[in-house]
Amino acid sequence: MKRRQALKTLATAAAALPLSRVRLRADELPADQVFVLRDIAATVLPSVMGSKGQNEAVDNFLRWIRDYKEGVALSHGYGEPRLVKSGPTPAPGYTRQLVALQQAAQSRGGRFGALPIEARRELLDAALKAAEVRNLPGRPDGKHVVSDLMSHYFRSSAANDLCYNARIGRNTYRAIRVTTVRPRPL
Repeated sequence: MKRRQALKTLATAAAALPLSRVRLRADELPADQVFVLRDIAATVLPSVMGSKGQNEAVDNFLRWIRDYKEGVALSHGYGEPRLVKSGPTPAPGYTRQLVALQQAAQSRGGRFGALPIEARRELLDAALKAAEVRNLPGRPDGKHVVSDLMSHYFRSSAANDLCYNARIGRNTYRAIRVTTVRPRPL
């Protein structure tokens, strides 16, 4: 029996060895941090969305992180002659921020999502103050993962539709004739 157990252990270790060399790309968050991000979404995004809508918002944000391109020309705005380009990916900073939030939650006695809502809000408020986030940016700017998640969602077409409780489809393709018809309710 001992030999059989030793062979099982060796086989398991040999099978896990290739996985120890797997590295995440710079634009991917580890699964445990995605879990924390989902807990954060449940705290900062509208509860009327439900967990399904909040998870979709997180998935869209993760897709934005994965598809982020450095050096892309951004809109320079009215009256601004200088063209601004996108900077480096904010994903490595997000990793540090999510780890810090989870450690702060553990110092209060548990996982971030298991804390009472007021304790979670206090942790997020302290994190945003430490990152000097005063306003929601027009687009994710890398200052903090929480403000970037919020700006990514609240500036989206889905948030606009939820706000007006209608299928408006802002920033999506719509035929001209559709703009003259009252949008259908959600």
